[in-house]
Amino acid sequence: MPDRLKYPVVLLLAGTLSLSQGSGAHGFLPDEIPMAAGTALRNPADLPIVAVNFYNSWTPSRLDIPHQHSVRLRLTNRSDDWHLFALGDDAALRDQALIHKLMPDLRKDYPNTRLSEPGSTVTLPWRFDREGTFSLRCVRAAHQGQSEALTIEVSRRDSVR
Repeated sequence: MPDRLKYPVVLLLAGTLSLSQGSGAHGFLPDEIPMAAGTALRNPADLPIVAVNFYNSWTPSRLDIPHQHSVRLRLTNRSDDWHLFALGDDAALRDQALIHKLMPDLRKDYPNTRLSEPGSTVTLPWRFDREGTFSLRCVRAAHQGQSEALTIEVSRRDSVR
C-alpha cells in the first residue's frame, strides 16, 4: 500500500475501533462500550475476577463463561516482552492486527485491549453479552501468529469454568 494511503486507512480503522455508542459518559467514552465479543466496561465495581497467565501460551488455554456474565479478566504477563492483548472475534482481531502491522510501534489501549509490560498484571472488565467463541491474543505486529490465543466460549451456562 502506498504511504500516502497507509495513514488515512490506519486512522479510519482506529477511529472505527474507538467509536462509542450510547450516552452517560464520564469524559470521552461511555461507561459501557459495545464491542465484537461483548461489552467493555469502564467501571468494574465488584466484578468477579477470572485470572489467566501468559508465558508463550495461556494458562488456562480456554475459558467457558456464561452468557450475560460480567467479569474482570486479570491478565498476568509472565514473559520478558510487552504485549498488547486484545479480545474479540476473528474479524475484530484481524482488523486490529492490520493496524499494528501498519504501525508496529503503536502501544495504545482500546476498549478491548490492554497493554501489558513484562511481569505486569492488567485487568479487562467485560460483560459477555454475545454468545459465541472469542479469542484473546497479542496483536503486536512482531507477535502475530506466534502463540495460540486464549479461547473464550460464551454460552447459556450457569457457572464460570
